[in-house]
Amino acid sequence: MQRWDDVGLARLRGGLVREMLRFTAVPLGGGPVVRGVVPVPGRGGVGRVVVWDGRDIGTSVAYDLPLLDRQGDHRPPFVLVAVLRRAVRQMFGDLGAVEGRDGHGIPVVPLDVGEPVFDLTDALQAAAAGIVPSGGGERGEELGLSGFLLLDRDSARLYVAGEGLTGVVGLDVSLSDGEGAVSVGVTGLAAALPSLVADDQLRYNPSDAVDPYCSQVFDLTHW
Repeated sequence: MQRWDDVGLARLRGGLVREMLRFTAVPLGGGPVVRGVVPVPGRGGVGRVVVWDGRDIGTSVAYDLPLLDRQGDHRPPFVLVAVLRRAVRQMFGDLGAVEGRDGHGIPVVPLDVGEPVFDLTDALQAAAAGIVPSGGGERGEELGLSGFLLLDRDSARLYVAGEGLTGVVGLDVSLSDGEGAVSVGVTGLAAALPSLVADDQLRYNPSDAVDPYCSQVFDLTHW
């Protein structure tokens, strides 16, 4: 079993904080949003995420997420997002009796991770965030994500620019594992893409697609 010191656990909590920042703004369709992520004194292996309805602070609920699994390995932030989303959908606004509250009077709900359930939006976000950093490639120094577009339930197109590419190109990537389940997390393509570009290997992955948003499209859905 892997052992974690305070510094390592703090880094895991930091990853959770960064992941949750994107949920602090009101979503396009309305609904619960993240009010904050706070450290729990004496419980370094727990990330506490406070959720509210975006209008009334009194609706706040704190959810405790275990950062480590039973083997002592860390749970990636995208797993914790899926667990929190399921809890919010099932429980927010209808908690019933709660066992405890924090120092701000916010009810606290401990969550059991179980088997996380991912959906298409998780796969799209992971694909766009995992391939290349947004904002890169502006001066041709590195690959950068210029945009993205969901094509269907199985694939998305990432618009990428940078050194070794002619303008903005489209990279079609798979969002599923071939058996109907979405793919979330680091893929082989994420690690291989810089080499594919540097070694001019993209030309072996042509696509007949024509897209007004890019100069050329490459089919990388087999990765």
